[in-house]
Amino acid sequence: MYKERFLQLMLATGFSIGTVYAQTPVTPSPSATVTSNTVKGKIVDEGGEPLIGAQIRWKGTKTATITDINGEYSIARDAQSSILVVSYIGYRNTETNVTKTQTSANIKMNDDAQNLDEVVAVGYGIQKKSSLTGSVETIKAEDLLMMPTTSLDQALTGQVAGLQVMQSTGDPSTAKETNIHIRGIDNSPLLVIDGVPRFGTNTSDGEMRLSDLNPDDVESITILKDAAAAAVYGSRAANGVILVTTKHAQGNKKVQINYRGQYNVQQATSMPDFVDAYNFAELFNRAVDNTPGTTIEKYTDEQLEQIKNHSNPNVYGDEDLSDYLKKTAFSTTHSISANGGSDMINYYLSFGYADSQGLYSGIGKQRLNYMGKLDAKLAKGLTLSVDYTGSNSNSKNSSYSTLTSIYEYSPLQVLRFTNGDLASIDGSNPMIDINGLGGYIKDKSKMSTITVNMNWEIPWVKGLSAYVRGTFDDNYSIESTFDKPVTLYNYDAAKDSYSEDANTVYPTAKVSLKEDDSYFQSQLYEAGVNYNRTFSGKHDVEGTLVTNYQRTHNQYMNGTNADKSIYPETMGTGQTVVLTGNEDRNQRASLIGRAHYGYANKYFGEFSFRVDGSNNFAPSKRWGFFPSFSGAWVVSNEDFFRAWKQKVVSNLKFRASTGWLGNDGVADSYSYLKTYIESTNRGYDIGGNFTPGLMLSTGGYPNPDLTWGKTHDWNFATDIGFWGGRLGITFEYYIRYETDKITSVPDYLYPPSTGVEGNVPNMNFAKLKAWGWDLTINHRNTIGKLKYNVGVTLSKNQDKYLDFGDESSQLPNLRRKGTSSMVWTMYQADGLFKSQEEINNYKVDQDGQGNTTLAPGDIKYVDQNGDHVIDANDRIYVKNSSYPDLDLGVRLGVSYKGFFINALFQGEFGYKQNISEYYTLNNSTLQKFQKYHLTETWTKDNPDARYPRIKFATTNDNNRKASTFWIQDCNFLRLKMLNIGYTFPAHLVKSCGLTSASLAFQASNLFTITDLDIDMDPESLRGYPIQKSYGVTLNLGF
Repeated sequence: MYKERFLQLMLATGFSIGTVYAQTPVTPSPSATVTSNTVKGKIVDEGGEPLIGAQIRWKGTKTATITDINGEYSIARDAQSSILVVSYIGYRNTETNVTKTQTSANIKMNDDAQNLDEVVAVGYGIQKKSSLTGSVETIKAEDLLMMPTTSLDQALTGQVAGLQVMQSTGDPSTAKETNIHIRGIDNSPLLVIDGVPRFGTNTSDGEMRLSDLNPDDVESITILKDAAAAAVYGSRAANGVILVTTKHAQGNKKVQINYRGQYNVQQATSMPDFVDAYNFAELFNRAVDNTPGTTIEKYTDEQLEQIKNHSNPNVYGDEDLSDYLKKTAFSTTHSISANGGSDMINYYLSFGYADSQGLYSGIGKQRLNYMGKLDAKLAKGLTLSVDYTGSNSNSKNSSYSTLTSIYEYSPLQVLRFTNGDLASIDGSNPMIDINGLGGYIKDKSKMSTITVNMNWEIPWVKGLSAYVRGTFDDNYSIESTFDKPVTLYNYDAAKDSYSEDANTVYPTAKVSLKEDDSYFQSQLYEAGVNYNRTFSGKHDVEGTLVTNYQRTHNQYMNGTNADKSIYPETMGTGQTVVLTGNEDRNQRASLIGRAHYGYANKYFGEFSFRVDGSNNFAPSKRWGFFPSFSGAWVVSNEDFFRAWKQKVVSNLKFRASTGWLGNDGVADSYSYLKTYIESTNRGYDIGGNFTPGLMLSTGGYPNPDLTWGKTHDWNFATDIGFWGGRLGITFEYYIRYETDKITSVPDYLYPPSTGVEGNVPNMNFAKLKAWGWDLTINHRNTIGKLKYNVGVTLSKNQDKYLDFGDESSQLPNLRRKGTSSMVWTMYQADGLFKSQEEINNYKVDQDGQGNTTLAPGDIKYVDQNGDHVIDANDRIYVKNSSYPDLDLGVRLGVSYKGFFINALFQGEFGYKQNISEYYTLNNSTLQKFQKYHLTETWTKDNPDARYPRIKFATTNDNNRKASTFWIQDCNFLRLKMLNIGYTFPAHLVKSCGLTSASLAFQASNLFTITDLDIDMDPESLRGYPIQKSYGVTLNLGF
């Protein structure tokens, strides 16, 4: 079984995209005249090409095998069955009757774009895709591995309708993952790895995340989108669920060893295009002219000439920090696995190494993954499984702000003098971080998980099994921030001499080390029973009942030594030391149940529930019950449909579901109690001196009435297959109501007279409606030796508050009812003032001074309340579209005689960002000018310009107010992945002592078409840019 999956994986990274389960029968080979204990044959596709790794088994038994590199198989007969079932991803299952005298059967498989025979992971079990009643989508390993990335979270882009994946940074050292949302929910979905819920959503939670996993160890990822699919996970499942299933020890076979290696060269997709020093100086002078009363002096003609001719390089530089970055970075991955076993013991072992280096010195990350799994049959029907998963990572960066610093220094600033010394810029210099001279930030983490599972197939009740499981996590993370002074220099132009800046030399400049230690432990104990049986060939009955208990323990310790020696780089002993720490514990207990019934593969019904208890709430509010109901009707299996003589529609299915989900993630542990913290100077007063003691924490007030936030979800879906499964279409429409939302109460409900001083409590508050649709189209076909497939995913979402409590004391333009869940609070802009006459005739006092501070080229605002004054009462809520409304994914693939091409396009629409000017120079009153400032800012000669006039502007300046003027369309269409390669033929591979081999060239983010008219990537914006990569992948099987 594992060999099948591995070979499918190999084909994916070097053969075809989006392979799927499918199979159909073909003519058996001629019967033999004698009875044989084995049956042999060959499995081929519609073009006659052999299918490597197809599974062959006797129906209703566990006797199975897979095809070799020639598509051939040999299987021992089983007295319990005479029907061979053949399955292979991307093809319809085939059942072939084999007579007792027949010794061979050659079978041809037919394409299936809907994967109806595929078995997918669902909460606490598996189900055949054709019997699903909820909204479930699965991503196979081969589709994940096509993406040239070392981080699994980035490989989810464009794979599933309704799954939005946005990458906010290209920094290889950061622990920040991509922003993942399901159906527009602005909170992270629940991650479940091999059945264990991971409740942490950020790096400080200490739990294993997607980016900590080795992509080569993943067998599949399943997305649960509606309540019917997710209800069994209760709390936090209101944000959707991501189920990760890793590879297992499977099969009775010889040792199979697989290797995958990948190397990528990377470049920034986009970098800011700054003006040179001379143009900057001219724009600087324009800013002086546009700022009446300023004491800042313009550059003289002589100075401008020196700047232009670079004749005074120690006084006037011409620098662009991006020129000092590396032109390319790189990433590499190596993964090797071994799989094998016997009738009694099976094992799976793997090691993976990933290394990513960035665009400047000292930035990068290394990750080592290791996994071991052992399955042992202790007795008939009794199996013991022991799994161990580990991940070690080390990341390093000189500063997380290195890339943003390129906006923070004028091009006129000298960075390095002509004698080679680094210039002192108020005691600092960005070259220190770019060259990795002044210290570092190191993050070292280790995560390990052990799972022990005992499964018993109860012999006296057919179809009944029981299991007990324990999962234990032991993780830690140590982040060290080491800072040492670098000697910088000043230049005296009058004397043409250099001198050390005393502020950059000891003892003024100190060596410091800060260390943040985090420890996380978790224990999950679980027991369950499963029942799965078919009666009379028509009645499929499935039942699951699970109970579990999970507890977590977090410890934090933060220490700073602010005055130490350079060596050794350890905390050591210091004169100036700060030490803080914290510890918390959490518990969850649950009861989960599911009942599933199917009749004649036509009608399906399912009921599931989960009872959750959380110590976030008071004992009387602690328990929540979250049920779901769902059903499906397969119209195409009705007799009247089968009697319909047509070959166009081969599958027609309707699904509907409703369910309730809970959420306690916003509430803190013991949020119904007032908490205390230890303070060094708030204890007892003894002789006028305070001793260490306890004090009330300054967080929100406790709320003993706080209880579960609830989500009521409806989902309606249609699955249609055309032309024998070659074309599949799924359309889903959903409505979601969030009630009793756990929310910090608005300040206006707790005015100063209440004495809470802004520390408002959390309450069950407001009602939100969200709705949208998902569309998935898949087409797969074989024409002779040519195979191709096309996949399209499209999803749309929106939401609004139906109720936000008593807003009578709020201004009408600042009431949340009717607005989106994500909003910006800002002024509504009405373009730019184009002339002084327009300002003089404007009947609204916009600056509070009769508009005397305004000038042509300044932003004009809308008077919302009609009082002829622009003030805070004129602000409005504007939908925050930093998460796009419409997601598009297009997958294309074609293969011919071993050659293959795969591509993935990502599109994001209804996507806007608030990109205001970035004031970093002259005490944060001036921008670092880019090329668009030359051509697109207001002047008398350019009154229709896109941007306001250039001037020195303080934080309360008219043009720096948060307003709709700065909201920019960031829609984009990106070629996310391109994969071109060749799978070597079986005879050549075999002659080299291999079982499989493929070579692929891949690229990512090759081009981007965007509405954003500023030089920055539409996803990462001003941060570390998204990376464009080019590389090669080698797959070998032994």
